[in-house]
Parts: sequence; C-alpha cells; structure tokens
Amino acid sequence: MGTFVDLLDKSASARALGDWAKLEQFSIEVLRFIYKEAKIDESSLKIVIRNYLSSIVGTGEFLTNLGSHDVATYQEGLRKLLQFLEKRPHHFTSIEPVLQSAQEIALLALDPISANRNKIAKHLREIARPDLAVTICNQILAKTRLNYYSRTVLCGAYCDLNQFDKAIEAAEVGLRYSPGQDKTFPLNALVRAHTLKFKSNGDFAEIEKALEYGHQSIDLKIDIYAANAFVAAAIASAKEDEIEFAKQILEKAEPELRKVDISALFQAAQAQQALAPEAQVVESFDESADDDYFMGFDSLIDLVVRDEGFVPKVLDVRKMIERFGRDGWFLQGLSNVPCPVCEKVALHSYRKHFQRYGKDMHYWALVCDVCQTATDSIDYDKTAFSFISGDLEESFPVANLCSECGG
Repeated sequence: MGTFVDLLDKSASARALGDWAKLEQFSIEVLRFIYKEAKIDESSLKIVIRNYLSSIVGTGEFLTNLGSHDVATYQEGLRKLLQFLEKRPHHFTSIEPVLQSAQEIALLALDPISANRNKIAKHLREIARPDLAVTICNQILAKTRLNYYSRTVLCGAYCDLNQFDKAIEAAEVGLRYSPGQDKTFPLNALVRAHTLKFKSNGDFAEIEKALEYGHQSIDLKIDIYAANAFVAAAIASAKEDEIEFAKQILEKAEPELRKVDISALFQAAQAQQALAPEAQVVESFDESADDDYFMGFDSLIDLVVRDEGFVPKVLDVRKMIERFGRDGWFLQGLSNVPCPVCEKVALHSYRKHFQRYGKDMHYWALVCDVCQTATDSIDYDKTAFSFISGDLEESFPVANLCSECGG
C-alpha cells in the first residue's frame, strides 16, 4: 500500500507541475496496481482515470490552437485506456461520465466550430482540466464576448479552480445578456459560485446572494438543474425555511422521487454538511449535461416492441418521451396486481438506473399489454401504486436485476 500511496503523491505533484509525461507514467502504474486488487476502489479509480486523461490531453494545443489538427496522440491514448478497462469490466456509474466526456472531446476536436468548442470546454471540466476550459472559453469570448453559454461554462471552470470572483464576474455578464428563460443558465451558475464562495470564506452575504439568485431561477423555470443548485444553497445556508422550500422544489422538479426519498437525501446531506461545512455535500448537475447520447438497443420503446410486440402510447408530459427514448432500461417483471385502468393482470414494470446525491435509484415505466400504454408511476393513485410496487419488489427485487447496482 505504501507504493500505491507514493504513486498517488507523485501523480499529484506531476499534475501540479504540469509535467504531463510523468503524470501519464504514474497514472499507468497506478492503474496496473489498482487492477491487481481483488476489489477495485471506485473513488481511487476515478481520480486515476482523470489523471491519465489529463496527461494525454497534455498542453492541449490540439484543442486551443485552431491551426493544429494533431488529435491522433490523444485518440491513441484514449484507445489504450478503454482497451485496458475492458480487461476488468466494471459497473461504476461515477466513471462513465468521465469516459464519455473523454470520447466526446476526441470527436468534437475533429470539427472545432464554436458550438463544439463550448462542448469541449464543458467536457474538459469533467476530466479535471478546467484550466484548458478557461482558455477555450476565453478564446471564444474574444470573438463573441456576450456568448452567455461560454460564460456559464467559464463560471464553472473558474469554480473548479477556486477562483470564485472570476467565476461570478463571468456569469454576471452572461446574465445581463442572456435572453428570456435562458437566464436560468447563468442564474444557476451564480447560485453555485456564491454557494462555493460562502463555503470557502464563511461570508453570509455570499449565501444570501446564492439564495436570491436561486429564487430568481426557480421563478423562471423549475427543472432538475435549478432545483439542484438551490438545494445545495439551502443546505449550506442551514435556514429551515429555505430547506423546506428546497424540498418542495425538488419534489416538483423530480416527480420520480418520493417524499420519503427526498427527506432521506436532505437528512444525509445536512449531516454531511454539519461534519464538513466546507465540503460540497450536494452532487452538482450541470445544465450542459443534457446533451443526450444516441438511443441504444435498450430504450424502453425498443424493449416493449421486442418483448411485447407493440409500440406503447406515451403522453408528452414530465419528459416521459425523452426519458423512455434513452437506453439503459430493463424488464423488472409482470405485476400480479391488475392494471388500475383496464383491471387486467397485464402490467409490466420496466426500470432504469440513475443516481441522485450518491444514492442508487430507478425510474419507473409501467406498460400495460391491454391498454398498450407506458407511463411513469405518477399517474397512478398512491394506494394503487403502493400495491403494484410492493408486489413487484417482493417478486422481482430491483437491486438483484440491475447491473449498475452490482446485482
């Protein structure tokens, strides 16, 4: 273990010095060390993968110099990493966004138009290279200084670097020039920046500002991103009225979450906050993360067509069409409880894994063979749904079926 700790220390030093060749060397050695272990530590693996990806990005000239098209070195390094990881298949959901961002960078770098460079900057934050994200955003802003999307990404990158005043300045300009409901982008960025600044210096004026911006964003639009930023600010403030309001907002933004789940999430976050006031205890969801990946072969629609022979009717509410079109769904089983609509035993449950605030959860899709409809759990009477969900969990425990949960 001493060798392992020593390698991590050397990696940290190489990163701090910008010695990308040594960081790559140390990262490879650490990866080999980790994969010799019977059980892989997820948090260590994520750090090492980010270190390795940072090292193969290196100076980032192929991203910052538009005249350079030398993406081959990065692509080869990424190929080697993915090949290495295939030797030990894992079910770690936390490293998937990192790997996806690394692959997106390789693709987007081939066509460095302004929109793609904004996305590259966002993905660089995911692989822990906010320094290059800052460079790219500033290059874009040198030509289009009022680009509020770039300013929002720039705000997040400066926050990653603990340069909160620069982060706030970037988002404030973005807020002044963003149109209509798009103001939620810089507003949510400002909520996070002021919250993090409060955690760093304890100045209550900062958390008051964060809450103010949070209310402005929520007044414009309630979604997962506004709710997430506001939840973090409310918990950091320790104000009971704001915390209760944040619970209500989260319930509206994420109807899949039950009140009992929301209460548990807040209790856990508040306990962590009390133990580590400066820590970021609420997982942050970036607005730019809604760049959906292409549908796969296990979207809900694919599975229903394949398993049950029809395309289910889906109401265009609560983003169900979008959610059901993404891959990652799996069949849980047939409920013994009749469908509340047609009263026939024809209700199949499909689930999709997701994580919120460090907790494994699963979306619902209830598909009736007779009605030929698909819906989430919200349309059902709470009593009826409790019978359905209880029967399914007893017969088909979701944790045993979900590959992401390690079942």
